[in-house]
Amino acid sequence: MIFRSNPKYRAWCLKLLGSAAAVALLSSSNIPAFAADSETLTEIRALKAKLRELEGRLDKQERAARHVAGKVVKGEPSSIGPDKFYYKGITITPGGFFAAESVYRTRWMGSDVVTGFQNIPYGNLPASHTDEFRFSARQSRLSLRADGDVDPSTHITGYVETDFLGAAQTANSNQTNSYTPRIRQMYTAVDLNEFGLHFLAGQAWTLATTNKEGIKPETVLTPPQIDAQYIPGFVFARQPGLRVTKNFGKEFTVAFAAEGAATTYAGLGTPFIGTTALPGGGSPLTSSAPLGGGLFNSANNYTFNRMPDFIGKVAWDSVLVDHKIHVEGFGILRDFVDRTYWGNHQVWGGGAGGSVLVEVLPKLLDFQASGAIGRGIGRYGAGGLSDATTSITGAPLPIHERMLLVGAIGHVTPQTDVYFFAGGEFSSPQAQFGFGNVGGYGNWLYNNVGCDIENAAPVPAALTTCSGQTKAVRQLTGGFWHTLYSGSFGKLKAGVQYSYTVRDSFQGIGPTPQGTNNMVFTSIRYYPF
Repeated sequence: MIFRSNPKYRAWCLKLLGSAAAVALLSSSNIPAFAADSETLTEIRALKAKLRELEGRLDKQERAARHVAGKVVKGEPSSIGPDKFYYKGITITPGGFFAAESVYRTRWMGSDVVTGFQNIPYGNLPASHTDEFRFSARQSRLSLRADGDVDPSTHITGYVETDFLGAAQTANSNQTNSYTPRIRQMYTAVDLNEFGLHFLAGQAWTLATTNKEGIKPETVLTPPQIDAQYIPGFVFARQPGLRVTKNFGKEFTVAFAAEGAATTYAGLGTPFIGTTALPGGGSPLTSSAPLGGGLFNSANNYTFNRMPDFIGKVAWDSVLVDHKIHVEGFGILRDFVDRTYWGNHQVWGGGAGGSVLVEVLPKLLDFQASGAIGRGIGRYGAGGLSDATTSITGAPLPIHERMLLVGAIGHVTPQTDVYFFAGGEFSSPQAQFGFGNVGGYGNWLYNNVGCDIENAAPVPAALTTCSGQTKAVRQLTGGFWHTLYSGSFGKLKAGVQYSYTVRDSFQGIGPTPQGTNNMVFTSIRYYPF
């Protein structure tokens, strides 16, 4: 009766019987210890394999018994199964969350829970004079990690992570909300711990993004906001590439990466007087549509990039008077190419940046600051400012830019985190004059006459011109996350974020427009794994 009603006792008895049976099998073979010839060794290996198989079956029975026991006792957390799976020696760990989110904006942008900060509208856009509300489940995320230990010092990891914030040309919200899943990350990592070497190949967070510990792809530190575009001033990209990392003890880490390149160009403004056309009426070619057959979207243009972006990084981790601290610095080298007058023009760009993380009050308050400065680094900022424009010679003209993000996270209770961040991205004007040409970025002769006039009939077309090139994007944001449930069945979290964002333009002929947006995000997320 006890054997039937108590699964743990039953599993223990089965394991004891299995071990006894194995001993009996070994004893019945009558093999002397000193006669370990090849035939005897083969028999011993076969018996050991049988023993492992029997133990595996008993382990499964024990897990099944725990599963049954967990269902019998209501209201008590129980381990009803493993949080990892095993296949041919590989450990498989699922991850991700299911999200139900919303966004409210005081100015309509036609955006999901991801905000194009550089496109916050000025007053000339009629749609911006209404507000916007949307529900969304598209930030839900699925991930899978596979780990294999080749030997005690060699480790291989494969990782894939996806969400649903992609949009094909046919995607819409009219009936089926059919949007394309997108790859966030998909990479292979090889750790040679004996030598302190680590290799990564595939798509991951750029090496320039802040880590909270060392330089590992799984320790990237993102702000805790809900907005899927993060916060202006946050340095990030997710792109394919190759990376090598070297540890020097537990404190210092150095890494180098070659990552996929692309260039975001700012279009030239409309001059109040003069022209942007090059002598002879030419204009630089900075991108082109794919020719077909290459599995790129033919409706999109792709920039000319002849080499990857090269990024180097160094990190230092330590503990100062019981306070954890992480400091890192990085540098980026980039190449820009366009074609004008039957010839190619190539210009170098890049920049440098870094971050610092400090545990101000252990387990209570964390502080972080990060930033970057350089020429042609706009693509690496959450604000989405452009990398470059074109000069009056037709060559690429990288734009001088600066990024800064500071913030604090308070762990008010074990279940509640409160955060506040301030960030911004700033461009410098690079006006171009010559040969009757008015060009460059932020030129004071660009026409801003219509930036504050709503572009609707019967306003004359001459009064609706708005170059409005972006000078800066700034944001203040804060919010909280609260864990509603945490136990054997995962976590259930709820969060709210408020942000106030300002987009400033360069001065031109006419007003200097400014776009603002107040946004409120909510999120309910279930983390089952």
